[in-house]
Amino acid sequence: MTETQVSLNVHEVGVILSALQLLENVDENRIAREYGSAPALYSKLQNVWLQMDRSETGLRYETEPSF
Repeated sequence: MTETQVSLNVHEVGVILSALQLLENVDENRIAREYGSAPALYSKLQNVWLQMDRSETGLRYETEPSF
């Protein structure tokens, strides 16, 4: 299998977009060699995110990282 669909909410897409923005050049190049263009993925996800309901994107409670 080379493709799958995953349901993500607006917060989860935002986390992925933020992580892609924080990539260092060396990491971006490594990802590009292994998997493809990070900027292309960012662009694709940003288009999805812009179409989502972002009216309640602020967290309403304190959260602790799960990692």
